[in-house]
Amino acid sequence: MQMFTGKEYLMIDIANSFGLDKLNWQDRINWFKENENQLEKLTPEADDDCLYQAGVMAWRKVQKGLPSGYPVSLDATCSGMQILACLCGDIDAAKLCNVVPTGKREDAYKAIYEFMLTKINEDGKIKREDTKKAIMTSLYGSSAVPKQVFGEGNLYNIFLDTMKECAGGTWEINEAFLDMWQPNNLSHDWILPDNFHVHIKVIDTITEVIHFLNEPFDITKKVNKPMESGRSLGANATHSIDGFIVREIVRRCSFNPQQIKEVKDAILSEQKDFSEYRPKDKMLKKLISNYKKTRILSARIFDYIDIFNNGWVDNIPVMELIDSLPTKPFNVITIHDCFRVLPNYGNDIRKQYTRLLYEIAKSNLLNDIISQIIGRRVDVGKVDPNMYKLILDSDYALS
Repeated sequence: MQMFTGKEYLMIDIANSFGLDKLNWQDRINWFKENENQLEKLTPEADDDCLYQAGVMAWRKVQKGLPSGYPVSLDATCSGMQILACLCGDIDAAKLCNVVPTGKREDAYKAIYEFMLTKINEDGKIKREDTKKAIMTSLYGSSAVPKQVFGEGNLYNIFLDTMKECAGGTWEINEAFLDMWQPNNLSHDWILPDNFHVHIKVIDTITEVIHFLNEPFDITKKVNKPMESGRSLGANATHSIDGFIVREIVRRCSFNPQQIKEVKDAILSEQKDFSEYRPKDKMLKKLISNYKKTRILSARIFDYIDIFNNGWVDNIPVMELIDSLPTKPFNVITIHDCFRVLPNYGNDIRKQYTRLLYEIAKSNLLNDIISQIIGRRVDVGKVDPNMYKLILDSDYALS
């Protein structure tokens, strides 16, 4: 993974706000240096002129030797595809969305759009922005938006074939979620590694006819009732993991150094105790159980380990988690899959994000979620079970 100074992250942030976030890192830095003396004049041309101007003002403070207090933004590149690719070990999709390194900053939407262009005849006309909408929503189980973009004829079929060719494993998981729908359920439920309980009610729309002044009126309302089929499982599963990543990023970046010291002292102590009656003991055992099922250890476990229950803890994964933490804690502002940190922590936030993708790709998380949804244990193999080994070297997972 390429590393940068705080000043360079501020340069990158300004270039990103201008609209150059699809370029390689060095190209963005080079653009900044070439335009450093006319940054203010370029404000009207920026994609996000407010953030761009804020970044430029921060840079001018830095030039004067003043602390800017300005957090730079780093966004996940196609986070839905990133998560699905990691869940199933789809290395083709992982390359498209920068989960594994390719030597450049990839643009999944552009790559799929251009591949689709090679398959349509001269009469087929599609736009990149429309194709992006179709790709993004299709990865969350939507067929309506892609059909709005391409119609229901040949172009739509070409789009489906393109998705299967470019991201086969990811697309297969996306379609499999449609078959997991439980028609008799009032909700779909699963638990994530940090013991966050996902509870998604099944909501259907029903229509009733009422009469007012001898005229019939249709009244629609939403009710919690079983449905024969639904398309939301894939989207909800992916979004729930997205939320887990955000919570873990905050825990791992904003850790309490004193707490970490006490946890290390507890698990490395020769004296082992097995307290199990306190609320914190019960939660510790739940988190350990979740780890055994998913092979992802949540940093939430730091809140529950002490010298009275250290006997329940496997030292190795806890120490590996501690060793993966940043050298110093720092604050993170999260907006879905955008992470804002002070420039000096740019390397750290990128490391933590790729670390979580690595853990997901190495884990049994997909098996565990599917097993909870359908009510029986299943084992889903990964397309490439060794893909996780490449992820920590990724340069543009956050870009």
